[in-house]
Amino acid sequence: MPASPAKLNKILIPIALLLAGVAAAYTLIPLEKAVVAEQFIGYPDSHKKAHELRIWLLGGLCSLPFICSIAYYCMDRLDRYTLRIFFNAFLICFGALFAIMFLEDIQDNLSDFQQSDQMAKLMLRHYITKMPALIVFILPYSLMLSLLWALGKMSKSQELVSIIQTGRGVMRFTRPLVLVGITCTIICIIFNYHWAPHAESQEKLILNEAKGKTSNAAESVAFQNKQDSRHWLVGSFPFAHSQGKPLKNIEITTLDEKHKATKKILAKQATWSLKTRQWTLTNPITFDLANSQPNHPAKVTVSKENMITNWQETPWQIINPGLKAPYLGIPGLKSWLINHHDNPLSDKRSYQTHLHYRIAQPFICLIIILLAAPLGIVLNRRGVSGGVAIAIFLCAGMIFCSTVFPTLGESGHLPPIIAAWATNILFGLIAIFLFYRRIKGQPIYQTIKNLIPNSQ
Repeated sequence: MPASPAKLNKILIPIALLLAGVAAAYTLIPLEKAVVAEQFIGYPDSHKKAHELRIWLLGGLCSLPFICSIAYYCMDRLDRYTLRIFFNAFLICFGALFAIMFLEDIQDNLSDFQQSDQMAKLMLRHYITKMPALIVFILPYSLMLSLLWALGKMSKSQELVSIIQTGRGVMRFTRPLVLVGITCTIICIIFNYHWAPHAESQEKLILNEAKGKTSNAAESVAFQNKQDSRHWLVGSFPFAHSQGKPLKNIEITTLDEKHKATKKILAKQATWSLKTRQWTLTNPITFDLANSQPNHPAKVTVSKENMITNWQETPWQIINPGLKAPYLGIPGLKSWLINHHDNPLSDKRSYQTHLHYRIAQPFICLIIILLAAPLGIVLNRRGVSGGVAIAIFLCAGMIFCSTVFPTLGESGHLPPIIAAWATNILFGLIAIFLFYRRIKGQPIYQTIKNLIPNSQ
């Protein structure tokens, strides 16, 4: 007797997703390994375990669709029905928001891409690179809109009342939706670990490349090599320094054991070779300060030839102090904090706040599910408009707070860990309160309305 289509789907869809995940991992993981290996060449003092974890997280992301398909087919029929209604709304909401963001970005940047002879190649690279950041940004809004839409539809057709009457409580009915929130949180954690912040830093590089301009990853960067007592000051630092692009406006000062300057070198540019691990200074001017006195100025040597040195510093190490916290993932932030923990001139609050926020921000997906679910469930004849209005108001407040609290952490008004997690704690407690009232059958919209003065 031939198998039914439903039984075939339980086998064929997970197998197809497994093969797709294996193919994606086979393609992406070797590329990521090469990038991590280059990271260790440029940043020998990087946090090794944090960067190596990128490879495992990428593998986990490739396997996530297969795991979710297995979980879906292990659920009962009612849970799968609820998820199908939710996913139909989610695909529409996510697709609409993605299309809006995509078209807006094209409208803003199309004129820049048209200046390049490789327009199609740069556009493809730009949007592939930007995809993780775009997903992290869109996902919470999509979850809120799709959940309110799906639950409103089920409430209007009295399906929720029928489900509750079968003996399933609100907690049991929302369990698959909470699992969706957890899955989306995991996806955002993986992207937020490295790829989403990296995408933000690469956007300017690609756009300037399309316009034929040189992009600077940082400007006026100061670096101190304590081991060799050598101080660097770099005027401008190009993104493509690993491909041979020179650092501009260089000032290098060498100190003795008593921290007195003994030599200063000025050069218009300095280039580092990845193959030879050597620095090449273009037409340097050398000031010999070792024997300089007030009445005997320093000896100045102007060289018409390039100076080649075997200094141990790499461009990645030099630029590290000038990297901005919003463009660093967790490995980059950990490495920065470890390498600058005893530097009295560095302001660590921004980097500490962003480190905690990289982990805290993805949980907004789960909290939005917990906020919207009790407000979208309506078990009486009153419409869902009141709950929708409250849900949108609360989610807007959460997004506002997720900007304000980290800013307070960066400015030192709040401890970094509190600034990063305050939004989650505040709105998590509100979500628990709303769930409690919904489980007990107590009104939510009317209670909040009664708190407003002069409300009827």
